[in-house]
Amino acid sequence: MTTAFDLVIIGWLNGYSRASMAADKTIYVIAQSDLLKGGVLMALLWWCWTRRSGRLIGPDLYAVRTIAGALLAIAVGRGMQNFLPMRLRPVHDPELGFVVPYDVNAWAVDGWSSFPSDHAVLFFALAAALWWSNRLVGAFAFLWTLVVICLPRVYLGLHFPTDILAGGVVGVLIMAAVLAVPVPERLTRRVLDWQEAQPGIVYALAFLVTLQMATLFANARRLIEGAMTVLLGS
Repeated sequence: MTTAFDLVIIGWLNGYSRASMAADKTIYVIAQSDLLKGGVLMALLWWCWTRRSGRLIGPDLYAVRTIAGALLAIAVGRGMQNFLPMRLRPVHDPELGFVVPYDVNAWAVDGWSSFPSDHAVLFFALAAALWWSNRLVGAFAFLWTLVVICLPRVYLGLHFPTDILAGGVVGVLIMAAVLAVPVPERLTRRVLDWQEAQPGIVYALAFLVTLQMATLFANARRLIEGAMTVLLGS
């Protein structure tokens, strides 16, 4: 259901669509840039994880909790997209009369429900993790997620504002819950011992996971989809 709030924000932003080809293309490039989206937040997270001791994993398992919270948040977000009623994206909704900005491929996300925004779910969750570590960095991360990651997607017609709002709430709540869950001392000790014994493996795995987080698991999803196509096709 499209709310009055959605219509006001979409109508205001869409009033600028196609007013400038350069502006539309710039917003599209920003929306497509994994470096500007997840890359910035991943750099901030690695700084927060290692700034105290130089080690990735500390006694509070902050890095492990952050990754677990992010994985859970994106799983919940995707589950909501798949099992809640289908919601057309603004660019696909014929009742909106949406003016598609220059360079936008309106069918790139055809068939995917827009509610909630998986970008908002994941990156607001990561912003919440950064807030937990450092208030100033967290505030910057929330602002960055809203303005650089989510607002362009509304402008381009890929999401309604309430998709962003719901996704943000889901992501923040899940991350806050994961960060608050007590971890048994025995498990903490085993993780720390593993890092001491195999630091190369720990850092390599963390790099691969955070790379996928930065790209919203795009490559992992392509691999899974390709594997399913081969298996079902054969």
